Amino acid sequence: MAEKKLFDVRPQLVKSCSSALIKDLLDDLLHENILSDLEVEYINEVFPARADRCRELIDTVKRKGDYSSNVLLQRIIDKDPKLGKELGLTAELSLPTPEQKGIDEKPSSPEPPLPIKEEFGIQEPVKPPLPVKETCQQETNGIILCSEAEYRDITTKEKEIYPIREKRNRKRLALIICNIEFEDECIKYRKGANVDLEGMKKLLEELGYTVQCEVNLTAEAMRTTLKTFALKTEHKQSDSTFLVFMSHGERDIIYGTDCTRELVNGQARVTTNSVLHTDYIFETFNNFNCPGLRDKPKVIIIQACRGYGRSQVLVSDGQSQQPSINQKELEDDACRVMLKETDMTCFYASTPDTVSFRCAEKGSLLIQTFIKILQKYAHNSSIEDIFRKVQLSFKDGMQMPTQDRNTFVKKFFLFPGH
Repeated sequence: MAEKKLFDVRPQLVKSCSSALIKDLLDDLLHENILSDLEVEYINEVFPARADRCRELIDTVKRKGDYSSNVLLQRIIDKDPKLGKELGLTAELSLPTPEQKGIDEKPSSPEPPLPIKEEFGIQEPVKPPLPVKETCQQETNGIILCSEAEYRDITTKEKEIYPIREKRNRKRLALIICNIEFEDECIKYRKGANVDLEGMKKLLEELGYTVQCEVNLTAEAMRTTLKTFALKTEHKQSDSTFLVFMSHGERDIIYGTDCTRELVNGQARVTTNSVLHTDYIFETFNNFNCPGLRDKPKVIIIQACRGYGRSQVLVSDGQSQQPSINQKELEDDACRVMLKETDMTCFYASTPDTVSFRCAEKGSLLIQTFIKILQKYAHNSSIEDIFRKVQLSFKDGMQMPTQDRNTFVKKFFLFPGH
């Protein structure tokens, strides 16, 4: 099997494969749909060292199975016959590709099975192309739009998805807080953060959100901004919101620009009043404190490192303050007992106690990957499925985005174009 052969030659290939050959192989595998644009970009950006880049290329292709492994071996033979010979690779030893199968078969033999396309770890058969009119999918500024057929098909399961308002009757709001420069000289300037800011703003605007962008806020200013945003009356005419935070951080905290460090028992720790705790975000936008977004999906995205009460409350449909009344005495239909925190999900750049990575020229790995995958799949995928695709693209990489505190009770589709 080609997969086993690729594994056998891996050590020698890592040692002998040149940077030029790796570049040619990546180009070929991208052209043949073995690798996606995101996978090629990830390999090039995250693994600058030649040997590491070669290892990641081999391992990524090997995980895709025997056919993909065979294509890589064939391209090595084509691009560098001398190296192929040193590795013991010949056209005779290598397995035939699906296109080569059946060359010697009789005309009456059945057609070979359709090749399998793999992207972000998902396998699906490559179907023959339909007429252009049937396969043409509209897009705007890089976002593939949801067709009428897709919209009708998904919305038939209305009890399983969050409803969206018609364009003419809705006012979607989104908030981005991006801290780039910090007062403490020991806290690094976040190069490339402006790329993330511009990319997310453009993406959310294309999805129909009016985006409020705030740059370089202190911790107190972040708290004030969140409170003000949560109480905006426009939320009553909205069907969802996005809250995006970009800064330095640690486990469950986000740095304000006034973040400073102090020595405690010989260890550097940040001062409490100069950071925003993630609990504060959830508290501010829960069902009690943010009635305008009650029962509506609230997506929280946190691009920051993570390196270091009760379930129910009484709410009133017509007021934001908690009535002082015993639950057993309830008679007014305007009041009901409901869960304090629902319809929220948070997507972190990394797992607890680990760092996240950012390219000074192209922005952070999480934000840029999220933008590209959402543009490509939001037309027929829920936000949860989009998050999973993002996570799959990071599999075996240097960081792993994490979904946390997910209280979605339905699937959230963005339906771009609707």
